[in-house]
Amino acid sequence: MKIKLSDIKSGFQKRFFDIPTDIIPNRGTKFKSDNINCTLSSNVLQKNKFKLKGKVKAEIIYECVRCLKLFNSKISLPIDISLVDKLKNNDTIKDEDTVEILNSDDEFDIGSLLGDIIELDNPIKPLCNNECLGLCTVCGINMNEISCNCKIEKGYGLWENLKKLETKEY
Repeated sequence: MKIKLSDIKSGFQKRFFDIPTDIIPNRGTKFKSDNINCTLSSNVLQKNKFKLKGKVKAEIIYECVRCLKLFNSKISLPIDISLVDKLKNNDTIKDEDTVEILNSDDEFDIGSLLGDIIELDNPIKPLCNNECLGLCTVCGINMNEISCNCKIEKGYGLWENLKKLETKEY
């Protein structure tokens, strides 16, 4: 999604963007719908420095790490990015959230930034709910849907055979 630099430089408040998910670079995120919503405001900080603030809202499809079931999660993430137009030779970027505008076509592509923001928010171990029982380790049935009659003998462990291996000390 591209925003005109002239719009950013003149400033705008709470502008709504309906962004197709197919123009956001693929970072592995699975979106439930074909669009995400973004509300942005632009403020001029200095002559060549600007601030983009707002929120991005989307519905993401995750796979539960316990039961492997797909589930939806609505996200609403803050956007707070500083933009710098044409750094001078002695200037450096001190703020981690500052991006230099390099485009010569008078447009700034925010799609890759939105893709990064959304992907970085993904949980490491997504759960469909905190009480998820997961899959039975014996028969593999989803224990959230049906309870099984599998019995695990006391002292039985999946790793017991590893204990029987001989180890060599070096």
